[in-house]
Amino acid sequence: MSRAWVQISAGRGPVEVRRFVARLAERMEALCEERGLAVVDVTVHGDEDAPASVELLVEGDARGCLEGEVGTHALVEKSAERGRAARKRWFAGVAVHPAGADAGAGAGAGGGAGVDLREIEISACRASGPGGQHVNKTLSAVRVHHRPSGITVRVADERSQRANVRRAVERIAERLAERAARRIAEGEAARWSEHDRIVRGEPVRTYRVGRRSELEVVRVQAAR
Repeated sequence: MSRAWVQISAGRGPVEVRRFVARLAERMEALCEERGLAVVDVTVHGDEDAPASVELLVEGDARGCLEGEVGTHALVEKSAERGRAARKRWFAGVAVHPAGADAGAGAGAGGGAGVDLREIEISACRASGPGGQHVNKTLSAVRVHHRPSGITVRVADERSQRANVRRAVERIAERLAERAARRIAEGEAARWSEHDRIVRGEPVRTYRVGRRSELEVVRVQAAR
């Protein structure tokens, strides 16, 4: 089952925004469970009552289930700490990112673990380079093509064709693991960049704090 991070962030907002993040995270966690997503883990960055961000690791179709929730959320509440002239609107961001914790798991293991042998094409070819008569008379070298990724590896290290196939599959697995690691790193960078990027215009949800200190939706952005 697919996993994703649901990130609720205050960006560089003040303590009022961070308090909003704590409340919004509770609402998003309840919403995830209500819509059939399994909340696997909750990570709080900072004070639990006023965190810089909260991340929910969920299982299921997060993007589909949380459609309409991704974007800027606004709280209409006057700060009791800033006097009568203080602003009344506080903004937090909600984003969904694929979780890459298990991407490429086992891909770099020995024996080409993680490569489906049904997805590869193997063809024999003559080895080149030193080797004398053995090279000229046998087709020990192999060319292995992995269809889903487009990766092709040619191996002639071993005298045995079977050994060369095994080596080629291992090398394909290594390349797939490298790609997966790059995707994870890029995803992590994108996820962390959300901490500082909050668009304040046209929030997808606007709230107020109800009598039970719970968030109440007072406005939903119209669908375009």
